Amino acid sequence: MRYQITSDSTCDLSPEQLERYNIRLLPLYVSMDGKTLRDGVDVKPDDIYAHVSAGGSLPQTAAVNLADYVRAFTELSEKNDFVIHVCISLDFSCCYQNACLAAQEYDNVSVIDSENICTGQGYLVLRAAKWAADGLTARNICMRLQN
Repeated sequence: MRYQITSDSTCDLSPEQLERYNIRLLPLYVSMDGKTLRDGVDVKPDDIYAHVSAGGSLPQTAAVNLADYVRAFTELSEKNDFVIHVCISLDFSCCYQNACLAAQEYDNVSVIDSENICTGQGYLVLRAAKWAADGLTARNICMRLQN
């Protein structure tokens, strides 16, 4: 069975973990010095720390937008039997709402609210990837993630 586990870029997984488990990230946006950058793509945490340490203002973040989710889910749903996207908590971002709106168009895309941020979210993403690799169905994985 072909599958794809995805998450937004707040999950704090290492590049090695992403590669090992074939996890795809959808980047949030970071506004810094009047520029809008993609988290983990155009700007890395060390860049942000250096910016603030040098006296720069604190960057602002923005959720993955609906168009980004539609683009990703369209591509991934065509190539895979199922896609599971694990989002940053709804309490911290509207990523979950945007992902749910986009996922409505696809029978094989599920969206999970991690009810976490950073490492807690990353743990759930890794669990989903491991369960998928073990052959669990999308429904079974989603049920386990929501318990």
